[in-house]
This record gives sequence, C-alpha cells and structure tokens, in this order.
Amino acid sequence: MRLELRGAKGWRTAAILLTLLATANVSLAQRLIVEDQTPPGGVFATVGMGVIDVEEGTGLGLPLGFTAIAPSYRIMATINVLDLGLLQGSDRDPRYFQYFDTTFGQQLCVDTATNRLAPYDRCAGDTNLLRSLSADINFLPVTTVIVGSKPGSLHVGMGWRISDPRTAYATFGMFFPSHAGGSASVRLSMGKRYISLGFAWGMDLRRALTLF
Repeated sequence: MRLELRGAKGWRTAAILLTLLATANVSLAQRLIVEDQTPPGGVFATVGMGVIDVEEGTGLGLPLGFTAIAPSYRIMATINVLDLGLLQGSDRDPRYFQYFDTTFGQQLCVDTATNRLAPYDRCAGDTNLLRSLSADINFLPVTTVIVGSKPGSLHVGMGWRISDPRTAYATFGMFFPSHAGGSASVRLSMGKRYISLGFAWGMDLRRALTLF
C-alpha cells in the first residue's frame, strides 16, 4: 500500500494521522500501566473500626486480627482473634427520661421524680461488651480494581462468628494492600441477627519483622 501526501491538504491529513496514532499509543500505555498495578500479596496484621448491629442493639465494632491475600490465586482469608462490639446497655434507671429538644436541637435528660433536668449520663445505661472470634474465606472475582489511583481487590466470601451472636455470615468488600507494606480495606458482613460495616488498616508482617 502506497500513500502519497501532496500539498497542504496532504500535510493536514498526515498531521491528523500522527495525532490519532499518538493518542492511541498514550491510551495503550495508560492501559498497560493500570493492568500492571496488580496488588501485592501478603499477610497483614489489621485493626478495624465500624458499626455493628445485633439483636441487643447497635454499637461500635472493633475487630483485631490478620488477613492473608494472594491476588494471583484469587483467594483471601481473614481471622479476627478479638472481634469486639461496644453496645449501650439496657439497665438504665427508669426514673430518668431522655428526649430530644427541638427548640435547642439537643438531647436532654429529665428526672421524672422532680421534673428537672438531670446530667445526661443518668439517662445512659452501662456499656455492654461483646467478645467473639470470627474467620472467613474469600474469593477475588476482580483482582485489580483502581480506586483513587490505588489498586485493590474485590472480595466475596463466607465466614463464621463463634459467639455474640454465633452465626454464619456472608461478606463483601475491597482490600487495598500496598507495596510499601500497609493496607486499607472496607467490608460489609451479614448473618443471622448480625450486620457489620467498617474499615480496617494493617501492616504486612514481613515488613514489620524487618523493623526489629
């Protein structure tokens, strides 16, 4: 095939072809960069924070554990050796009544015996501490997902919580390990009378061992 370019019109055509070719090369390079950003594998010590909803009520979830991930094998496993839940207790003194004052936009506590305001902590019950161990195994349907220029993996799986409450659960989320040794994640877990949604941060144990 022979292409002859003559005159100003021909040079304009050449310029357009070169521009299209350069754009295609840039797009291909960007695609290759994204495809090369496969998250690393590793074993991470993690600490999390989120919301836990159980039959007793809703409170703060604080899981502490380990996560092992291998994107090349599309597998991830998590064990929370200390899965804590902090819930407000139900042993509040019925003498004190809590209500929301729409005029001032705040919660108030009233002593029903004297019809006077009382310290807010009188309307709050003790804190119930839920302790459990949980573990789950996950499949990685998408090994590389880019969020805010950070590569991570999408995971879905099943797990078991041994107490408070004792239940099987399904889990879904994203895990972002970095080549620097850190990690971040977000996940939703749902079981019988149990929902947990939260974030977690971790450090690769191999990187941590090099610090000592």
